[in-house]
Amino acid sequence: MAEQPASKKTLLFAALLLTSTFLAELIGGVVSGSLSLVSDAFHVLSDLSAILIAYVSLAIAQRTAPTQRMAFGYHRLEVISALFNGLLLSLISAFIFVEAWSRFTNPTEINTTYALIIAIIGLAVNLVVARKFHQSSTHIEKDVNIRSAYLHVLGDILASISVITGITAVRLLDMPVIDPIVAGFVAVLLLMGAGRVLYKSAEILLQKSPQDIDRVRKRVIEIKGVEDFLDVRLWQVCSHLTVGTAHVVVSVESLEETEEIKREIKSIIQDEFDIRDMTLECETAGMSGDHPHRFQHEHN
Repeated sequence: MAEQPASKKTLLFAALLLTSTFLAELIGGVVSGSLSLVSDAFHVLSDLSAILIAYVSLAIAQRTAPTQRMAFGYHRLEVISALFNGLLLSLISAFIFVEAWSRFTNPTEINTTYALIIAIIGLAVNLVVARKFHQSSTHIEKDVNIRSAYLHVLGDILASISVITGITAVRLLDMPVIDPIVAGFVAVLLLMGAGRVLYKSAEILLQKSPQDIDRVRKRVIEIKGVEDFLDVRLWQVCSHLTVGTAHVVVSVESLEETEEIKREIKSIIQDEFDIRDMTLECETAGMSGDHPHRFQHEHN
């Protein structure tokens, strides 16, 4: 938990810088007439959305506690936000494609000097943000939200370089038609990012297992005293919270041994499979009979 405040500071720092970049590129693109700069502004917006979702999810993880009616607090808000974000970015991509085709068939003049200055500033900001994330390398490796935001920023660096290259080509070759071509390329990057967000959101909402259940089962059966691991169900509440249920058949002589096995299962599934919450039901065949004796449920 001590790492989360540092993660939030990194995300907040990035969000503030990217907000200014988005506004500068959007206004600069409209004023200069560069569609590629406008498209890059919306690509920055996609990064900003990812960072804000990551920031909110960390805040929710820290401050919301489960209740009887809200078993996992408000973690699912992250998925709902991501789904809305993906749909919005898809619509923006479609708009850019339509506008790019219009300008491809009827090229318009561009103020390349102004557009180039704004694009270079945007690239510089992305590099600063990427460096800030890189300095938080521990969080990148351990936090899926931080890593996702970092990868978004790296993608925007590629988009910014493409825009700068395109505007420079327009200036040197006096070919305004290059600008909508670059805009179309950036729109493809934007659409790909939106597609990934929508796909991941759909997987979580459809409760697809984030882990190979057979691999989890085989690993648990390796524990001494575990005879079988059945009816395993795993699903994600949000990108950083995986929960599940399972039925454990044990070969032990006492309830105390069963509790020890439960603790070991909990440790393994958390450390090796990142499953944070597991409800286990245990039963044993006992030492003197063939009928299993069911132990109490335990919510880990």
